[in-house]
Amino acid sequence: MNSLLQPVLDDHLHGLGRLRVWSLIVTILGDTVEIRDKTMPTARLSALLERMGVSTAAQRTALSRLVKDGWIERVKSGNDGRASAYQFTATGRAAFVPASRLVYAHPRAGDPDHWLICVSDAPRGVPVAPGVGIWPADFAPAKRGLTMVGHLAEVPESKRDQVVGEDHAAEVMALDMLLRFLGQTFAPDDDLDALAARMVLIHRWRRYVLRFPEIPRAMAPDDWPGHLLRKRVALAYWSLAAASDRWLDGTPEGLGRLGAPYGPYWERFGNKK
Repeated sequence: MNSLLQPVLDDHLHGLGRLRVWSLIVTILGDTVEIRDKTMPTARLSALLERMGVSTAAQRTALSRLVKDGWIERVKSGNDGRASAYQFTATGRAAFVPASRLVYAHPRAGDPDHWLICVSDAPRGVPVAPGVGIWPADFAPAKRGLTMVGHLAEVPESKRDQVVGEDHAAEVMALDMLLRFLGQTFAPDDDLDALAARMVLIHRWRRYVLRFPEIPRAMAPDDWPGHLLRKRVALAYWSLAAASDRWLDGTPEGLGRLGAPYGPYWERFGNKK
């Protein structure tokens, strides 16, 4: 393992409290094999998780939980059918695919064209009144009450600078630190290290976009770095992609073979192959 990977793991994965290994596995399957042949050989998944500092016991517990909860299933793989692999079930895929639209969406040049204001307790809304929030119209909550769609014409001064909570600001700072490290210091000479770093990045980003709202520029603090995060994550993601994909495309003995990535992969974050 490249010594430069260790700070990424310590500060941005294991240093966040108890690691939810099951959630990390969902991130890995979604990022690596949903756009290939949809199955991850068990040996290859284990090699990646081990490089990321996840023990064999923790892997087994998390995989068992995901199977029991109906998120993933274990299937036979290999020419002789003696090896095993994991893939999303229909239920797991139905939950992952809508979230992936948000995770890998194109960076915006500015604010969304339309905002939706509605009665909803769904996450990711900018609160404007008790039980009422604002969402980008293209990522609005499915379950909602009274709803209006339109432009954000005016924001009272009393609402400015009040919508970014402490947790939100702290997560933006943490992502900023990770992106700075990946961009300025991290230089993997090992393809598996590059993939491990990419998984940490996309896991943190997935956690961020599924939890925190997209803030209209008129309501955000001046020069707020949150508006540039998606563009910066996209640049970091694709800077790690070539080395990561070499490991995923390779056929080391005992790790099983993966299919080549197809269309949607190359369009992530607005990439143009």
